Amino acid sequence: MKFLNLAPFTQKAKYFLKHESEVTILIKTLEREAHLIQLLDSILHYHFSGPIIIADDSIVPYRESILNRFPQLNIQYINLPYDAGTAEGRNRMLELVETPYFLLCDDDFVFDRRTRIPLMKKLLEENQLDLLAGVFRQHNRKSRQGKYLLKVNNYINRFGWVLPSSQIYEYHAGITIKPNEISLYSIPYTDPVTPCDLTHNFFLAKTEKVKAFGGWNPILKGGEHQNFFIRAKLAGLKVGTTRQCGVIHDQWTPNSKEYQNLRNRGNEYQMLALKEFGVTRLENYKQVLGGTFGV
Repeated sequence: MKFLNLAPFTQKAKYFLKHESEVTILIKTLEREAHLIQLLDSILHYHFSGPIIIADDSIVPYRESILNRFPQLNIQYINLPYDAGTAEGRNRMLELVETPYFLLCDDDFVFDRRTRIPLMKKLLEENQLDLLAGVFRQHNRKSRQGKYLLKVNNYINRFGWVLPSSQIYEYHAGITIKPNEISLYSIPYTDPVTPCDLTHNFFLAKTEKVKAFGGWNPILKGGEHQNFFIRAKLAGLKVGTTRQCGVIHDQWTPNSKEYQNLRNRGNEYQMLALKEFGVTRLENYKQVLGGTFGV
């Protein structure tokens, strides 16, 4: 476990979202209405008034329930065919973005005062980046401690307080692209922003830069994350990550057989994700990030 201070006690201007009109929040959701409600509650808590686009490819989308529950939020809700896929959903949302920036979110994120979108935008521009990611603060409901800490954190958030930033999940690397080989390499973190090529799915990006290279490969229902950042690298995007901003990752998934089947088909889509670039694996993935990607 790492213990990193993400400066929870900071001026309100760095985390309050009432006047943040240049950012559209994108949320892809699938069979996780409870998670989506939790995320939107946290967004509402910080008075975000900008556009929110949600793409839902559940068996029974929960559009009406969400719109009725959050009339204060500026939500555009897209119902997609069942299992249209993460990449397709994100591309459909990206097409609708009219603001200079968008913030990519998974439906199991939760904002708190360390999310600090205004600071992300400031750091992105000061460092001449096209995309800037924050860190994940993991809350795993599978453990009793995880459930307890999440419950406590959600309660004290009502009063503008947060728990210390433990269980930080950092995920960033460089990418080297050669004929018939794509490999990762480690990059030490430097404050406040570390340039890199591959990072988290919680990021702020310049809308036109991502639209220009086509966003996500629409055939991918898994493996789209690594594929996206390789595409961004080839398109010349400048990417970075920061510890000064982050989001709670409420790491829990439904136990339904249908949902688990969708989650357990990663190998097939990893190969499709790499086929686009003519390789069968990402070299050094285990050494740099742990695990494997490809054969």
